[in-house]
Amino acid sequence: MVQFSSTFFALGAIALKTVAASRCSPAHLPKPDLLGATILKVQAQEAHNYSAVSLGPGTNDGGRYTISFCNVTVTHTHPGWNDSVNTQIWLPLEGWNGKFQALGGGGYSAGFGSTYLTYAVAQGFASASTDGGVSVGAGAIPTDLSWSLSSPTNVNWFLLENYASKATNDMAVIGKQITKSYYNQPASYSYFAGCSGGGRQGLMMAQDYPDAFDGILAIAPAINIQAFIPAGYWAVQVMNENHIYPSPCEIEGFISAAVKACDGLDGVEDGIISLPGRCNITAHDLVGHNYECNGDQRTLTATSAKVIQAAWSGSGEMGWPGLNKDAAINSYYVPTICAANGTCSVGDSDLTGNWLQYLVAKDPNFPLGKMTNSTFFDMLHDSMRRYGSMLGTNNPDLSKFKANGGKMITWHGLADEAIPPSGTVGYYEEVLRLDRQAHDFYRFFEAPGVGHCYGGLGPIPNEAMSQLMEWVEKNHAPDTLRATKGRNNTARDLCPYPLQQRFVGGDPRNATSFTCT
Repeated sequence: MVQFSSTFFALGAIALKTVAASRCSPAHLPKPDLLGATILKVQAQEAHNYSAVSLGPGTNDGGRYTISFCNVTVTHTHPGWNDSVNTQIWLPLEGWNGKFQALGGGGYSAGFGSTYLTYAVAQGFASASTDGGVSVGAGAIPTDLSWSLSSPTNVNWFLLENYASKATNDMAVIGKQITKSYYNQPASYSYFAGCSGGGRQGLMMAQDYPDAFDGILAIAPAINIQAFIPAGYWAVQVMNENHIYPSPCEIEGFISAAVKACDGLDGVEDGIISLPGRCNITAHDLVGHNYECNGDQRTLTATSAKVIQAAWSGSGEMGWPGLNKDAAINSYYVPTICAANGTCSVGDSDLTGNWLQYLVAKDPNFPLGKMTNSTFFDMLHDSMRRYGSMLGTNNPDLSKFKANGGKMITWHGLADEAIPPSGTVGYYEEVLRLDRQAHDFYRFFEAPGVGHCYGGLGPIPNEAMSQLMEWVEKNHAPDTLRATKGRNNTARDLCPYPLQQRFVGGDPRNATSFTCT
């Protein structure tokens, strides 16, 4: 018998590790072939026992994950654009599920990097994220738009196109090629997941790059961003025009009164307005109701009602909608702060205000607080005219995505505080008008009580990606989306539009207590 020493085995183990490490190197990973671009560099190195708090787009079940992966960064430019775009691809060292998942961003960022990548790799995906050529910081919803101007009064259309769609498709092409090079085999399926701006990216892929992904999860998509973002400033405009600044307590008082009035429309009182279309109450109807603020009893006022109704009704121009009545409108639409003496003023309105300053006025110092209503509506029209074709993402013709066998799921929280869910409803209705059988490849679900991407009282469809994969890979279409982890561990099944959730009896925390009608 041949005898092997421990030294032999040790050398063998070192050799295997060396081979594995050599796979995660620029020498092993050829530069991707990307039409219309020049690859500037490919960086790669192994990361072992990397630990970070992470979650998937549109989930509230994240946590701290520890992963080991090949960390690849591909930097490319589009000749003549003077841009430098970084695409991160994280490849599990062990336990790859054979699939690729690209991840979207949000706010004015094309990607969130490790915030989403860590979770995706922990689930076994080879995953990718792009910065779109812009570093916008680590805010929950990045609002910096200074990158959108190449110089005073001049829009940087190249970076804006990267943000709109170009960098996202580049990410798909680069990510799939790097995955194939690293594992010596292509991914069996490719997916995209994103919420908010990331949801818009997903829809754009289905509309303009229909062969990029087998399955797309487009959550709370920022459809018609050129309209709803500037229109979202309307309530602030009403405040500034009339010098009315409701306190956060009074804003919450209006929301609570509206919920109390419309809560039971679905058959159960649970703090959620499940049927917002039937909630016909106005802010003016609530004047005189009592609310509490720091232990004091106060009354909802007629002057403040004017501001609240502006957030609920929308701009009133071009029919653009406002938010539903259980949304936290004080987050972005009516952001006020109060001093110790009780004097209140406008708080952070960067999400909507920056759009008006940088992309419409093209002047970061434009005095928003001094706008007239006429100026506001002129700017809203200008935004819609200038940016609709590039950023609107509202083409209902998904025939090429359908022909390629693609499947897509969209869900939108009805208590979304940033993007009016009725905009998504309107888009999906346009899709159905164009293709009555669109339900066969694209399904939309409303999520009562859920805020923007996550949050709120309602349960969240944390398994939406798994259900999308079931649809893509096994042709098991989701009749409902399973939603969990709502208030008091509430679980429900979200209904495919146009069906709506109604209470049929039992414990309202259980999914079996509701049906879709």
